[in-house]
Amino acid sequence: MNESAPGARPPKSGQRWPEGWTKLHVYLTDLDEVKTVADSYRPVIEQVVDEVTVPHQWLHATIASIECDAADIGLETRHRLVERLRERVGRQEAFDITVGPALAATGAVMLDTSPDADFQRLVATCVEVIDEVVEGGHARPCGGPGHVSLSYRPDSVGVDPRRGAIQNRLRDVRPGRAEITVSGVELVRVFQSEDASTYTWETIARIPLG
Repeated sequence: MNESAPGARPPKSGQRWPEGWTKLHVYLTDLDEVKTVADSYRPVIEQVVDEVTVPHQWLHATIASIECDAADIGLETRHRLVERLRERVGRQEAFDITVGPALAATGAVMLDTSPDADFQRLVATCVEVIDEVVEGGHARPCGGPGHVSLSYRPDSVGVDPRRGAIQNRLRDVRPGRAEITVSGVELVRVFQSEDASTYTWETIARIPLG
């Protein structure tokens, strides 16, 4: 059972979390093939004022998140969540996706992923499992289509009016995409920097696909 008590309202994507919060997420982190692509885009990103690039070791695609303080989810609930994720995610076969090209979104530069059907099936499964195990309806799917963020903008700097020009430069980058196989995901505890521009994590469990 979830030990959480009523607390702060979960923030929207890209906003600062309440002080002291960490969150549990399901991440795709097997992205070695994407690092060369990330390096290709980095010179463009580094020219953008206030953009904070993501180091290779923190590249990820969010599958699902649990929108409450991780401290409110007890060990028994976490163990049951891992077991249930392994059971349900393990029924889905590994699948291939293309990561890239890069898109200049409002709050980040991100690599798009396609095709979407198998990825969204994985997202839906993880959200369903979280809502089955963790009380309170805290599960949230990744925002929109799958993506791997290459940079974030601190939540204090506002919208960059030059995003269209940045997108034009990103289109010129080669190689702009990579092919990967999704064979597993990880349940992680995520830490957010004070300005909401950096996300790091510690791994709780590996969740293999079938």
